[in-house]
Amino acid sequence: MHNLTVTEYARGVPTIEQVRDVLAKIDDPELHRSIVELGMVKGIEIAPGLVTVDIALTIPGCPLKAFFQEELPSKIKASFPEISDVVVNLGAMTPEERKSLIGGIKGEDTSPFSSPDSRTTIVAIGSGKGGVGKSTTTINMAAALAKRGHDVGLLDADVWGFSAARMAGMSQQPTVLDERFIVPLQAWGFKMISIGNLIDDTTPVVWRGPMLHKMLQSFLTDVHWENPEYLLIDMPPGTGDVAISLLQNFIPGSQMILITTPQQAASKVAERAGHMALKVGTKLAGVVENMSFAICDQCSERTYPFGTGGGAELAARFEIPLLGQIPLDSAMRDFADHGKPAVVALPDGPAAKAFEETVEKFVQLFPPRPKQAARKTLPLIMQPARTSNGHRH
Repeated sequence: MHNLTVTEYARGVPTIEQVRDVLAKIDDPELHRSIVELGMVKGIEIAPGLVTVDIALTIPGCPLKAFFQEELPSKIKASFPEISDVVVNLGAMTPEERKSLIGGIKGEDTSPFSSPDSRTTIVAIGSGKGGVGKSTTTINMAAALAKRGHDVGLLDADVWGFSAARMAGMSQQPTVLDERFIVPLQAWGFKMISIGNLIDDTTPVVWRGPMLHKMLQSFLTDVHWENPEYLLIDMPPGTGDVAISLLQNFIPGSQMILITTPQQAASKVAERAGHMALKVGTKLAGVVENMSFAICDQCSERTYPFGTGGGAELAARFEIPLLGQIPLDSAMRDFADHGKPAVVALPDGPAAKAFEETVEKFVQLFPPRPKQAARKTLPLIMQPARTSNGHRH
């Protein structure tokens, strides 16, 4: 190894501490923490024109290898023009190091939303029946909130009729560390997790209550949500034990948005879900009426294929606001089938505009809560860096 001379240092060759300071400003793209803070930087070597960095990935075969191979050299070269070459050696954390990292991030093995000082507003989006547009509403509200700059999570709790993963175009599996730490996927500016990310979307879920409850609890306690401003939950339809357990035991203090269509039959079924929510202590935030009307492409005339008034009457019965009326829009259906929310794919379309107005009313009623005080810095698990002559620094 080439030893650095005083002359070479005088020409501006960076020190190990200076390189480490640059690396400390680079966040892991999944965990959103500094790679130095996470203990991923295992060694730094410096020679004239060359910096070598040893990185321990959280898991072997990490799909984000390319990020480290590209981002680290780019940042180091931009900070130190005298460095012409950067070598990044990728390894993997030991099980002990990974366990320490997970413990430092998660803390206690409880839901981060159960803390009284959590800043997250939890919104259950539900109805008494399927087919009224719960998932469509959840996906588009999440995307619209993200477009406004809010930190948003989406949990697909419709364990039998899961569709959020496909509708968001995010059907791949998430990164899982040691079975108890799940990194949520990123879709259209928000984080999300669904059973559809863990099994094939044609595979039926045939679990009984205890298994379903365990999975939903895992989605709340084991997913690295990072304390978002809003967590939207696509609820299972009906008033069964899964919905009751979610509202009463897993997300107490949440709000519920009731989804209906204009006809009286759907409105009455949604009303049952509202009464169930109130009985378990969940507040009702408002009503969204889907399929409210159709707009003629030629003359822009409105027609009402499913009647009128169901959403307004439901809101009046509970004395809660009618947050929005979403029109029938064939383009919205097409985009959902291809994994792109309407508010992103066709922002000037009638459905997208209606969702934007719905989110505007919702945020006025439930503005973001202040951020918590900064958390304690994770204890470094980094090994002493190597100097240019191979000795530990």
